[in-house]
Amino acid sequence: MVLEITFDVPYSQWNWQVAVYTALIGLAAGAYLTGYVADLISWQRDAREHGPIAKFGYLIGLVGIGLGGPILLSHLATPFRAMLIPLTMTNFDSWMTIGAYMLGGMGLGAFLMFAWTAFGRTRPHRRTTDEDGPGGVAADGGSDVATDGGSSEGGPAKAATGGDTADGVGTAEERNGVLSQLDAIADYTRPTEPVRLAIGGVFAIFAAGVLLYSAMAFGSGSFERVALWDKTFLIPVMLFSGLGAGLTASVGLAAITENPTNQTIQNYSLIGSGFLVAALGALAATIFLLPEQLPAAEPAIDNMLGTYAWLFIGLAVVAGIVVPVLLSIGAVLGQRRDALSPNAATASYAIAGFLVIVGKIALSMSYLLAAEFTPLPLPV
Repeated sequence: MVLEITFDVPYSQWNWQVAVYTALIGLAAGAYLTGYVADLISWQRDAREHGPIAKFGYLIGLVGIGLGGPILLSHLATPFRAMLIPLTMTNFDSWMTIGAYMLGGMGLGAFLMFAWTAFGRTRPHRRTTDEDGPGGVAADGGSDVATDGGSSEGGPAKAATGGDTADGVGTAEERNGVLSQLDAIADYTRPTEPVRLAIGGVFAIFAAGVLLYSAMAFGSGSFERVALWDKTFLIPVMLFSGLGAGLTASVGLAAITENPTNQTIQNYSLIGSGFLVAALGALAATIFLLPEQLPAAEPAIDNMLGTYAWLFIGLAVVAGIVVPVLLSIGAVLGQRRDALSPNAATASYAIAGFLVIVGKIALSMSYLLAAEFTPLPLPV
């Protein structure tokens, strides 16, 4: 005799925390990976203009993991037991176990790489006084910059008095107290650039695992109980949307703090748009091809296009993909044709960065709310 356990809607068991969690870790992983690539390019080409994308990619990766973990734990009946999964579970065939290790590794990596690129007088990608005059220290002065009254314009004296916007964290006048201590710790612990990037590369493997896990966390399981979550279609959607959202959000932050006319920022914006367009293509394939291959998915697709159209089409697709792509490409073309002011370009990149985060969360919510479970037969 068997008993059919039926769940008509997944959110009777999985609520909004699961959707937000999967969205945030996918965003975080995509931001870390694109930030690491920018970090590597900056070192190989000795081009500091790639540095802001690296720094903010690591920052978004750190914040995404930092927020996603507690949100997931708040959904569980025994949060403390879940925190011990890496120590208590050895079933490496389960993505619950794999994901726990990947999240822990990426979280540590994002923390270290952000700290090493955002703090310290000798941090990589720093804007130095060499660009305007002799000196060779970070333009925000770090914590120990000399204030000997040097008078050459744009030289060390200007840096010490906060005449330049810091490309680290805080301006020269703010880099005292706690920031000064963080500068000292970062300079003391930071390895050489090849070693730092090698460490970042190891953690990039964890980030790639987290990006994949953001799709597998849904997963249809061994019984394929949720046709909408078919891995063949779901994984490309989550991979491309994670990379696109992570990079576009990093560009938005970089544009706010850096010169938005920077062609490097423009190029990264176009790459982010490319990932988002690829995600849109994967979604189109899901809508049109998945029901043909798995007829059981048709009711869920109808839910996405009907009951939850406001969430899927309105927020996830239009607001979260189409509008950011138009804003990003429009800002780049407008700048390159001298038809858009720097302030307008900055606003475009920043709004696009905000919208992709909203869209990424809406996309995960759509996949959760629109899905339908098939009965699970259990022996009794």
